[in-house]
Amino acid sequence: MESIDIAICTNPLPSIHPLVAESRTEGFRFVERLIEEYRSGLNRFDRPGEVLLGASVEGAMVGIGGLSRDPYFNHPAVGRLRHVYVRAAWRRRGVGRVLVMALLEAARPHYQLLTLRTDTAAATAFYQTLGFKPEPHWPHTTHHLRLRNGS
Repeated sequence: MESIDIAICTNPLPSIHPLVAESRTEGFRFVERLIEEYRSGLNRFDRPGEVLLGASVEGAMVGIGGLSRDPYFNHPAVGRLRHVYVRAAWRRRGVGRVLVMALLEAARPHYQLLTLRTDTAAATAFYQTLGFKPEPHWPHTTHHLRLRNGS
């Protein structure tokens, strides 16, 4: 199995274009939104408790995912996984799991609760295997994961 390298993306623009193109062909716009938000400064994943991670195999970026404070809850103890995408050829090969586990590790010191939104059955199953619970009551959220209890 190939080695999956996870690194902080301080400027994802040069290396993310293949992911944007592929995600478009699959009908996903959220990777393109990541670029738009990054360019505009709306979300650069550079505030405390935020990070944008890239997953690479043999130097090629095959996945991306971000962690930020949840903009819908607007509570300092609630973070959100955002724009998590893995290229189709690399799905079911551990890339998504390694990427999300790295995001969870980055989240633990900062957040008590993580949220996310997904709209595919495959993503739902994936996140539930990682311990995320369905959340039918919160707007803009399909799943959540409690990282630790409040103090």
